[in-house]
Formats: sequence, structure tokens, C-alpha cells
Amino acid sequence: MSGPRFVTPELRLTKLIEEPGGLTVAEALANAAANLESIRPSCLAEITALLERAEAQFAEMGEAPDAAAVAELYGLVVGGIGGGEVSGTPGVDEALKSLSDLIDALRAGGAFDRAAVAVHLQAWRLLTITTPGEAARGEILSGLRAVVARYA
Repeated sequence: MSGPRFVTPELRLTKLIEEPGGLTVAEALANAAANLESIRPSCLAEITALLERAEAQFAEMGEAPDAAAVAELYGLVVGGIGGGEVSGTPGVDEALKSLSDLIDALRAGGAFDRAAVAVHLQAWRLLTITTPGEAARGEILSGLRAVVARYA
């Protein structure tokens, strides 16, 4: 029998930084920022399309939706986490995490509060289509945390 074998993959960035005449860390970071900037518009379009799908799913749900409908909404929400940062919409990821926490808490409590979910979806839209200042964004996210705290 043989014991466990650990393999560490070689990363291209590591090679570029370590090679003589290779990239400096500052250059690598600048290249990464430029690459992110180039995909930002398509990421914003994707996070907006995901929001529209979540809003449509929510609109079809009644006052007491079945578990499958809630699970579908939850999947859409969780699928968007991380997209806010890449799409240049600060706060969206935190709003999505808050909404997923809310849905988890509602499921655990065996209830569904349409108003609480609607507030989160409205915040998601607001944070996606506008660029509120840091103070306003903080207030929005604080309000979402307060809503989730009612059910946690």
C-alpha cells in the first residue's frame, strides 16, 4: 500500500513572477484589474438578468409558496453571489447573502414572508441599477440585516 500523495499544481502567475524579467506583483495586479474591467459590462448584464428571473419567480409565488418554488428562488439568489463584485455593483453580494439567509430562516421557521423577500429583491434592484454612496449603501444593507434578524 502506498500513503497519500500531495500534488501542488504550478500556477502560471507564480512562474511569471519568479522568472527573470517576469511580471512584478504590481503588474500582475494591474493586468487582473484590466481583465476584470473588460468583463464588467457582461457581468452586469448577467446579474441584471438573474435579478429579473428572481423577480419573475417571486411574482409567480403566492402567499404560501410550495417548497419547490422557494428552492428555485433560493437557487437563483445563491447563484448570483459573487457577481456583484465582478459587475461593479457594490453591495449586491451582501444583499444576496442577506436574502439567502432570510430564505434559510423562513424555511427553518416553516413560514414565508412575502414583504421581507420583496424588500430584499427591491434592494437588489436598487443596488444594481444605481450607485448609492457608501453611507446610503450601508443604510440599505443595515436595513436588510434587521429584516433577517427578525427571523433568525
